[in-house]
Amino acid sequence: MPKKRAKQRKVNNLYLTFKFVSLFLALSLFAYLVLSLTNIPNLVAAYTSQLALKVFFNLNSALILNGQFPLIQTPNLLAQIVDLCSGKIELAVMFGIIFASFEKRMGYRVKGFLLGVLVMLAFNAIRIATTIYYFDVGALEWTAALHDFLFRMFLIIVIVTYYAIWYYYDLPRKASKRSST
Repeated sequence: MPKKRAKQRKVNNLYLTFKFVSLFLALSLFAYLVLSLTNIPNLVAAYTSQLALKVFFNLNSALILNGQFPLIQTPNLLAQIVDLCSGKIELAVMFGIIFASFEKRMGYRVKGFLLGVLVMLAFNAIRIATTIYYFDVGALEWTAALHDFLFRMFLIIVIVTYYAIWYYYDLPRKASKRSST
């Protein structure tokens, strides 16, 4: 009998994993398609990055809104905030992973996603501002590597860390509710 339960548990876990991954992929794709229909994420990234340049680096910049993509002009650089800079992919991934967590209450997922958006926007603005600042001061060699690889990895690490904290934050509260009833 225990072997049968173990096998049933494996099948159930496999089904839940398949359901989560399928839902995650579908929701992420949907979110990315919706975000791709608008230029708002690019504008938000540009405005928040301009603010981060001033706050963290005391670097004055001008925001230019001509054309499809916003530009940030510093004394020595003109940076274009394109779709990959906007955080659209990261926001879509966060949307997919949080809303695919079907075992969580919908209200908890909505609050988690909204807070996650704020976290991602803050980290993305710091990422862009740091890149612009170091390009502006002329540290081109390592800034290119920083921009192309390290910061992308950093944003993925932020998503995974945020999701883990969000997901496991709810577990102790669920356990205490079960034990009190």
